[in-house]
Amino acid sequence: MITILLIIFGVFIVATVPVAYALGLSSMVWVVFSERVPLIMIPQRMFAGIDSFPLLAIPFFIFAGQLMATGGISTRLINVAQVLVGRFKGGLAYVNIVVSMLFAGITGSATADTSSIGSVLIPAMKEKGFDSDFTVAVTATSATIGIIIPPSIPMVIYGILMNQSIGTLFIAGAIPGLMVGIILMLTSGFISGKRDYPAGDAYSILETVRIIADGMLPLFTIVIVLGGIIFGIVTPTEAAVMAVVYSFILSVFVYRSVKITDLPRLMMDTILINGMVMLMVGTATIFSWIITSQELPKEIGNFLLDTISNKYMMLMLFNLVLLFAGAVLDLTPAMIIFIPVLAPIAQYVGIDLIHFGVISVVNLGIGLFTPPVGACLFVSCSIADISMRDSIRGFIPFYIGMFISLMLVTYLPALSLWLPSLLIN
Repeated sequence: MITILLIIFGVFIVATVPVAYALGLSSMVWVVFSERVPLIMIPQRMFAGIDSFPLLAIPFFIFAGQLMATGGISTRLINVAQVLVGRFKGGLAYVNIVVSMLFAGITGSATADTSSIGSVLIPAMKEKGFDSDFTVAVTATSATIGIIIPPSIPMVIYGILMNQSIGTLFIAGAIPGLMVGIILMLTSGFISGKRDYPAGDAYSILETVRIIADGMLPLFTIVIVLGGIIFGIVTPTEAAVMAVVYSFILSVFVYRSVKITDLPRLMMDTILINGMVMLMVGTATIFSWIITSQELPKEIGNFLLDTISNKYMMLMLFNLVLLFAGAVLDLTPAMIIFIPVLAPIAQYVGIDLIHFGVISVVNLGIGLFTPPVGACLFVSCSIADISMRDSIRGFIPFYIGMFISLMLVTYLPALSLWLPSLLIN
């Protein structure tokens, strides 16, 4: 029967049925034909999947991102990045990556980063003579830093799935996220030199001070969120609420770029985005429950442990599975389906679950700009008005850079575990 479930799900995916519906419909078909599980289990398990206090952090982080983007705060972060790295050859590519690192500390969402930053920088880069494929590649790959550097929505989901500290997971992603940003900047610098992309404008000392001062208030959001979590003052959910309150004050009262009348629209956008996320969480939960109830994870685990005894080979296998999952599924259902299967095996062979969480997020982040599903890829291509096929050439160097980052995160656990051990223990 479990084979039937997987075949039906595969048929729906090939037929381009949205992932959330494919998960729910294939689960419903399995329940109907199994005759062992009552239909009432479907809404019960779906509700159980979303009935979690830490999941409340997700809509609040989304709303904070909406306020930041609409309130002109993302533009101020772009200005700060231009002052820091814009003067170098291919400067706008560096700006794209640095502002993604800054914006990541506010929203924790790759797609929010892509749409907010890309809508400003992709047209600007094309106007300055950057090739469209390179522009799309830089924007889509750098946006994935948003789910590695804290706060991170996928880290919240992983923490709930594996009963791990979300605060510890946030801190564990800091160094890997910075490392990914540096590797992407090195990749961009190499390509900019070969293609002779222009340097950005230089700023006087007075202009530099003014722009950085103007960007300090938005950057303080990162201090509020991470500082509160690291020092145990607030939970991640409470930190998300604080981010909303602070973003609201900046956007409405300090910068006055968001009006009170804009709030219903921003709230509705947040509800729609969160609704899509929660639908995927709910349907992926029932799908994962069916797989678990049929003891498929146990069978897979026994097979892997009997076949592969080397921890490092096991890590490579995990990477291959998660890279494939990220390419064919949205990030949230991929986590809910595959993490409960792989994480216990990883723990059994001696891999720290916090470390494995970072490995999983980096892997699935690569899926965000990998066809055929890649959300960041589609958003970037849409903004740049370029087909996905025409953009692929520009992605090749960045795939190599992200693969190097993945290998470093996978085989150097200290990159993920050193900072949490320093700050928490």
